[in-house]
Amino acid sequence: MYQRSSDGPPTPVARDPHPESLPFGAPRARGDGRPDRTGPVAVAALLAVGGICALIAWHLGVKVAYLRGDLFAAGYTIVVTGYVLSRFGLALFYRPPRNVGLEPAVAIVVPAFNEGEAVARTIHSCRQLDYPGHKLELVVVNDGSSDDTWQQMNAAAQLYPAGAVRCIDLGSNQGKRAAMAAGIRATTAEILVFVDSDSMPEPDAIRHLVQGFDDRRVGAISGLTFVRNAFANTLTRMQATRYYISFQLLKSAESVLGAVTCCSGCFAAYRREAVLPLLEEWEHQRFLGVECTYGDDRALTNRILKAGWTAKYDSRAKAHTDAPEEYGKFFRQQLRWKKSWSREGPLLLGHIWRSRTRALPAVAVQTLAGLLSPLVLLYSLIQPLTHGRFPVVYFVGLYLISGAYSLLYRALRNDGLWPYAFLGAFFYIAFSPQLLWALLRIRDGKWGTRDAVPTSVPSPRPASTHRAVSHV
Repeated sequence: MYQRSSDGPPTPVARDPHPESLPFGAPRARGDGRPDRTGPVAVAALLAVGGICALIAWHLGVKVAYLRGDLFAAGYTIVVTGYVLSRFGLALFYRPPRNVGLEPAVAIVVPAFNEGEAVARTIHSCRQLDYPGHKLELVVVNDGSSDDTWQQMNAAAQLYPAGAVRCIDLGSNQGKRAAMAAGIRATTAEILVFVDSDSMPEPDAIRHLVQGFDDRRVGAISGLTFVRNAFANTLTRMQATRYYISFQLLKSAESVLGAVTCCSGCFAAYRREAVLPLLEEWEHQRFLGVECTYGDDRALTNRILKAGWTAKYDSRAKAHTDAPEEYGKFFRQQLRWKKSWSREGPLLLGHIWRSRTRALPAVAVQTLAGLLSPLVLLYSLIQPLTHGRFPVVYFVGLYLISGAYSLLYRALRNDGLWPYAFLGAFFYIAFSPQLLWALLRIRDGKWGTRDAVPTSVPSPRPASTHRAVSHV
């Protein structure tokens, strides 16, 4: 399926024509996966979410009033359930940035490493955006790929008018940060938008994403990313629901506080004025003596917040990305993400008390409870052996919270995936002990889902010296 842009050849639309890979669009119920908040089932699901939250709140009150027994387990339960309830409460007040007709100059930067056809697909989706062409730059950076990524980039670029797509080759594999930094330096636009090389923004995504920058305090905005191959198998279904709940519940709550802790690398925008003073330090960030080669988006968001800017979330700005379909690749991805969180979480906690004070309680609980979660899970599993009793409260709590996530998903989306939100919650908790392995390997710069990047990388050459295709 193709759609003709106003200034170029036909380009593929964001949605995949195969039903199994449509973003939340399998032919079930309404058949399109769009929000369905007015039907009786959606209303019933919302009421059930409210009932579960009320039950959790009641249990929390009882715990506080009659605190006794295992103080560690009771204290953890009180803190975590309070945090979860706060997410639902804050999300009620979330509203996407108001459309004020803002049209700033935008530069889209796409870093690519061994993406082949995927990067061409991303280029095409970026060229079909509903945004004034004279205000839009598109720069695609090849990070020393060993496959045909460079050829695919150039072939896609040549389908468009002169200067519409600029392709930069770093010459060697220097890491995603170097590729992103090279793209930033090669552009001049007021707003920088980062799109992963396997992601596809929807046509109106940029127009929505920039509206939040009307507030001069905003330094970064995260869009909403769907899993494009959601219906491939059980694993992708669970990831699809996890992504959606993470954005629509957790990022919505963080946005109300002006402190989205990670603007997704799949699709996010930054104010150039906020990024440039941090660029060198972020690009060459070191931790425990080694240069950081992963966690780019979380690290950049962290520094934006530390500098005093606010970070928001826009649920109207949508993009689609591919999720791992094999468990091995998935677990390697999750290990990298956990290493990133293990590094950036405590760093965020170290400055949030002054940079965004009202977000401190949530960040503190999120960080400390996250670090303790694998220990609590293991402790709960061995309790029947060591104490002769089953941790009923812990597992009932997990059941209720998972049920609330699942029902919230059903209330917001009518695509048949809501049971996987319940299953996925237990699935993600089950391998939370992976965090312990992530902590042991935190100095390891390997991505896991791509070839390793050297722990010490050279600075990229000036943009003007890169081999590039720029039709001028």
